[in-house]
Amino acid sequence: MGKISDVLLESLKREANQTRVVLSTAEGEDLNFAPKESMRNMKQLANHTVQIPHMDIAIYSGELDSRDAAQKRERNLNRNSIKEMLGVFDEGLEKMIEFFQGKSDNEMLEENLKPFYMEEGMESWAHYLSECISHLAMHKMQLWMYLKLAGVNVDMMTYYGIESH
Repeated sequence: MGKISDVLLESLKREANQTRVVLSTAEGEDLNFAPKESMRNMKQLANHTVQIPHMDIAIYSGELDSRDAAQKRERNLNRNSIKEMLGVFDEGLEKMIEFFQGKSDNEMLEENLKPFYMEEGMESWAHYLSECISHLAMHKMQLWMYLKLAGVNVDMMTYYGIESH
């Protein structure tokens, strides 16, 4: 078995590649679509999804120390087109992968992180990198479902990152 960071980064890369295919499928679609009036529209959801690598690591590390700081960063990362959003996504992934590649198992397992929203206890980078992968997977599914509800021709192959052109 390799280092903990290597194992988790392989999962992150796989999930990111699948998410990228789902995001790419939204290009040219109506980004104002929302399943219900009370829900985010596709543009808002796609922006949130592509920001995960930037935002999660900044929140977990304590770089962003409040809800206001996080919301300001999100606004700065918002983009108008899927192509621009994919640029944000790729940039965040590159930084995240670079950050974790050098971490030892001890650094990954040390419980020394406390994001601003957590009241008690500390967690490790291994915990939060796993959380980030789950966060990405959840929003990939939401975006896929939005596309399906909007009448876009997506199927499980799309969901699992297999482009069908």
